Amino acid sequence: MMPDGSPRGNSLRRPGVFRGTFRPKCRAEENTVLLHVKLRRVALAGTLVLTLVVPAVASFAGPNDQIDKNNQQLDKLQEHIDANTAEKQSLQGEINVLNENITELQMAINKLDARIAEVQAEIRTAEAEIAAIQEEIDVVEDAATEQAVELYKSGGVETVEALLEAQTISQLNDRLEMMGVAAEKNTDALIDYSRLKAEIQAVNKVLFAKRDELDANLASQTKIQNQLADTKAELDSKLAQVSEKLVQDKSHEADLLAENAELKAKILQAQAPPGVTLSGPSVAGFIWPLNNAVTSPYGSRWGRMHTGIDIDGTTGEPIVASKGGNVIQAGSMSGYGNAVVIDHGGGISTLYAHMSSIAVSGGPIRQGQHVGNVGCTGSCTGDHLHFEVRVNGSPTDPMQYLP
Repeated sequence: MMPDGSPRGNSLRRPGVFRGTFRPKCRAEENTVLLHVKLRRVALAGTLVLTLVVPAVASFAGPNDQIDKNNQQLDKLQEHIDANTAEKQSLQGEINVLNENITELQMAINKLDARIAEVQAEIRTAEAEIAAIQEEIDVVEDAATEQAVELYKSGGVETVEALLEAQTISQLNDRLEMMGVAAEKNTDALIDYSRLKAEIQAVNKVLFAKRDELDANLASQTKIQNQLADTKAELDSKLAQVSEKLVQDKSHEADLLAENAELKAKILQAQAPPGVTLSGPSVAGFIWPLNNAVTSPYGSRWGRMHTGIDIDGTTGEPIVASKGGNVIQAGSMSGYGNAVVIDHGGGISTLYAHMSSIAVSGGPIRQGQHVGNVGCTGSCTGDHLHFEVRVNGSPTDPMQYLP
């Protein structure tokens, strides 16, 4: 019987596993058998240490280094993501301002469109007026020509030139008043012709001005529209580039995180015996510290409380951390012998006892990391691992936490 309540030679196994129990006939024969068993376990332990422990320790250094490199890349990548996000927000702000400007400019363009329509209507009116005046000119043109010829013959050249060269109605009226020929019958057709000619010149002047205004408005409209289109296209392009950068950065980040997860899985595989890692973590996040049969369960036993479970093992077999945490005790602990206590946070801790050697001294520890090796130190009658789970210092059934 061990101090933790475990019996000698108990062979309780997990479901589906059976181990027979050899019972010697006498004390001397028993001592001989025990000696052979221990020698065999020592030899097997040496083999296990060389094949399991040493490769595991060597193999997880590389993945850890890669994880550190990946984390550094993730930090830099996050800086890029933050910078690109800030740039995107800045560009989005510029685009919002531009959209406001576009709205204002579009309103100006709409007003310009309305003015263009008005000018075009005024041009059509002027053209119609010119056409009407031209019809009147056509009516009096022959009579005016005859009167001009008669004035030339009679020596009234200056009168003809004064009338025909008048540029405006007011100028024509002034010349008529000065020459006193307004009421003369031999000049009435010529005067009407000159008046109509001055009117059509005035309307043409308005028409030309309206056409110039129309051309200027259309040019301004085209220029503004082109500027808006070019500026918005440029900002849209920048926004698309930044968005593409963010997509690429996020994709790279996902790849690095996936690689980290894969590397962590490799580390656990390298640190722990294959059987342990293959079983996977439980819902509570714990794995088996030793992948062997349970030889003694948690609970009352022969009048006393067994505060953990005993897992069968052979001296030297590696034991791993059931869950990550901090090593708060590593050393000799009275009847527990060589033992390690790991604090997992939330008031939960685990204890690994009776070990032949301890592989940790304190500080952070990862799930599946080598804790020590199976042995029979302290109050112990056979090689095994005594494993406890405590909640706020009080022992509880470890099977509730294991997969």
